[in-house]
Amino acid sequence: MVFVTAADGTRLHFISAGAGVPLVLVGGKTSTIDGAWWRQVPVLSRPFRVIAFDNRGAGQSDKPDVPYTTRLMAEDALAVLAASGETSAHWFGLSLGGMILQALALAHPEAVRSLILGATHCGPPATLTPLSAQEAQRVSASPHKRLANLYSVDFLLAKPNWVTEDATHFGKMPLHAIHRQDQAVRHHDSCRRLGEIRAPVLILHGRQDRMVPIDRAEQLHAGIAGSDLVVLDGAGHQLQSERAEEVNRLVIDFVTRVEARRIGHRQQ
Repeated sequence: MVFVTAADGTRLHFISAGAGVPLVLVGGKTSTIDGAWWRQVPVLSRPFRVIAFDNRGAGQSDKPDVPYTTRLMAEDALAVLAASGETSAHWFGLSLGGMILQALALAHPEAVRSLILGATHCGPPATLTPLSAQEAQRVSASPHKRLANLYSVDFLLAKPNWVTEDATHFGKMPLHAIHRQDQAVRHHDSCRRLGEIRAPVLILHGRQDRMVPIDRAEQLHAGIAGSDLVVLDGAGHQLQSERAEEVNRLVIDFVTRVEARRIGHRQQ
């Protein structure tokens, strides 16, 4: 396993796969590299060099019981980037990962070639949209009903084997680490600074996301000039799994387009 040590001594576990243009994957609250990205890494590492890491508190990274902030976790991301031998990259973050990337783009714009923000918001915390009585009844007999806030109800019921396969990759965290990551989410607020983000931005959001309602994606889109918003019908918070093939294609197309434009500008 490969580790880098952050400025405060926290060891961060990361992987690198593939070669070429660097794309860094940043997972959400409680997620591990494998849990968040197992449907992405094999595909995205064909055209790109994929770098992914366990956020502090998760997976094989250290889990210090100290205050976490998205700015601190952005510095973690930058440490992983440097340890990988890169000075800038394209970045794809989910949920908490998307908040970390907003903090990174604001603090270290030189390290950001582009941002892909999935299932996320600019703060303060989004309010969970509860299941309707009808939806609760529909999932009541499902073995995956505890995951009903992560997936759209239709997907959960139509693709039980898919969800079962996802669940085998989910990791576990100590309670204090869950609390500390949640602390970072609760205190994240970049809404008034979204206009300072100058990198190309692609926003991906599931229309049926109950963890982060669709209006939060629209807020990001309105606040970040020139950003693109793609809403995935039938997807919930786990959009990178529910719509894996489409998400992978969108990411590849976006990064390829941005990188070509970047090279073109350098040659002028």
